[in-house]
Amino acid sequence: MEKVRHKLRDLSILSTFVLIAVVFLLLAMLLVEVEKTLLTNAQRDIAFQYSEIVEGFNSVKVWGNQSVFPLSAHDGKVMWLYEMAIWTLPPLTYLGCFILAGIVFYRSKIKKPLMLLTMSASRITANDLDFSITYNKNDEMGLLCKAFEKMRSALENNNREMWRQMNERRKLNAAFSHDLRTPLTVIEGHLGILQKYTPQGKISADDIMQTYATMAGQIERLKNYASSMNTLQRLEDIPIVRKQLVANSFTARLNDTAKLICGSKTLSISDKITVESISVDPEIVMQVFENLLSNATRYAKTSISIQYAVDKEIFSITVTDDGKGFDDIALKSATNPFYTTAKLSDTVQHLGLGLNICKILCERHNGNIMLSNNIKMGASVTAHFGLTE
Repeated sequence: MEKVRHKLRDLSILSTFVLIAVVFLLLAMLLVEVEKTLLTNAQRDIAFQYSEIVEGFNSVKVWGNQSVFPLSAHDGKVMWLYEMAIWTLPPLTYLGCFILAGIVFYRSKIKKPLMLLTMSASRITANDLDFSITYNKNDEMGLLCKAFEKMRSALENNNREMWRQMNERRKLNAAFSHDLRTPLTVIEGHLGILQKYTPQGKISADDIMQTYATMAGQIERLKNYASSMNTLQRLEDIPIVRKQLVANSFTARLNDTAKLICGSKTLSISDKITVESISVDPEIVMQVFENLLSNATRYAKTSISIQYAVDKEIFSITVTDDGKGFDDIALKSATNPFYTTAKLSDTVQHLGLGLNICKILCERHNGNIMLSNNIKMGASVTAHFGLTE
């Protein structure tokens, strides 16, 4: 019975309309026959009351009977009404059943999805995407609702991505503005020294050259910051091109890269992947992997370890070193743009973008990045990559 109910529920609009029309047509035919039978019997009941013909009475032919009976004025009117009902009730019955069929069809197939789509269109127009369209029938209206829900979901994801990118841009611009102050302050300070002491001849040529060299370094630093800003903004728009890769072959490629980057550091590798293949963008994964290894190599004392794993549609790479690890501030801020613990003299080479680039790329790949410290010593960074869209 439940299967029959589900099949009836999922009938197409045309099939449902034909089914309802046939049912109500049969119902109308049955009602018409019942009406005719009842009215004819009522006429005969009146006619059978007269056993003799009385002069001066009206007469009328009974339905289905060729005899003519003289009737009283009252019974003549009643018989006439019955006769009129026999001719007028059938078309009215068919019309009523047709209207009822339309109402049943509208309520069963059109009303609910139409209200859902109208409400959804109004909310989408008002930029309200925090809802879902649920309609469980698999007819044409159900397919339309599913298509509408797919469109709403795409709009919501695009909207969420747009706001995320805008938020990231605001953070990036704030960090960029903040970090520009240091080189600009240095340049401004040295210009002030030159303006104050050069006219008086109180600064030597060597000091002037040293000041120029410092200012040139800070100008180069500003150039690198500007270039880095362009790089980060391009990362927001980088496409994800997934490929179905054999897991063992791909990790073998990663291992070869790791051996080249780690150089003289002792390298240990743990592969806990049990699936045969993974769906990732190899270029994105490789770029993140290289950044993680570069950071680990910079801070590791003697050894670096790598672990691969797949769990719940997530491919993860964990890179661990035996360095001093992250301090409390770094654990919270190391993935922010331009965060660095390097000294001023090193900032041209290390602008603090490595982990921020990894974070952006992982998020583009439906994943994230996590920082932690080992129990004994050293830092641990895990990059997660979503295996599904």
